[in-house]
Order: sequence, then structure tokens, then C-alpha cells
Amino acid sequence: MAGELGIIVLLYAVGVLILVAEVFIPSHGILSVLGVGFLVAGIVKTFAFGGREAGLIAVTACMLFLPAFALVAVKYWHRTPFGKRISPPNPVVTAADTPVPVAELTRLVGATGRAVSPLRPVGVCEFGGRRVVCTAEFGMLDAGVAVLASGVSGGTLRVVERKT
Repeated sequence: MAGELGIIVLLYAVGVLILVAEVFIPSHGILSVLGVGFLVAGIVKTFAFGGREAGLIAVTACMLFLPAFALVAVKYWHRTPFGKRISPPNPVVTAADTPVPVAELTRLVGATGRAVSPLRPVGVCEFGGRRVVCTAEFGMLDAGVAVLASGVSGGTLRVVERKT
């Protein structure tokens, strides 16, 4: 009887430990399946050993534990050493990181030019003999279309089709 209870506790403990290991060891879900398998085996043993009431309590506990565990894992995984390597934080882009200084781009706002390449939505436009990478604000623009520089966003010049 004590041996049977020890096996049940061991199954739950191994299942939880494997699920915790999944947070730190990227296994593409293999450890999660294995951990849930141990928990299911623990539930089956609980039904066999403790009866219906004990089994239902075990099922309820697991149904509360697994979503809570998944929430905590998703929330904190990116802070683990493995998570930091796989999904590093996004860099902060500054004006110094853009190929054309933002001050030069802001001078072009309001200027008219033409699209040298198709803008789908990014392409090259020419303003006064200078080629600049631009982003179409609305839809796609064909090459040769007259454009109007409407603003600067993220280090690129936004343009709209100029209606005549």
C-alpha cells in the first residue's frame, strides 16, 4: 500500500520536473508530451488506488496546474539563459542606425518625386536626382508614378501617390 502511494507521488513529481525542464531545455514539445504522460499515468494510478473521488481531485488539480504552468512558462521563458539565446530582445533603432540621416529625410517631407522601382510597399524613389528608400503609405505603387513625401517613420521616408 505504501509502495503504491510512493509510485503515484513519483509519477506526479517526475511529470512536474519534466515540465519544468521543458522551460529551460528547448525540445520542441517532446518533454511536454512526456511530462503530461507521467501526469496522466499518475492520474490513472490515483483512480486505481484511491477510487473515484481521489481520481477526480487529481484530474481537477492537473487541470488547474497545467494552464497555470503554461502561463508562467510563457511569461518567464524568455528570461532564462536558453530563452535569451533563442529570442534576444529587440534592439532599439535610433536615428544613427538608419542609412540616411533622419534630418535629411525630414527635409524631403512635402517634396515631390517619382518612384524608380515599384513600391510594394517598400521601394526606391528619386527626389531631385537623389535616390531614397521609401515606403508607400497606402497599397502599392508602380514604377514611374509621381509621389509626394508625407513623413518619416522608422528611418524611412513615407510617400503617397501624387494626384495631379
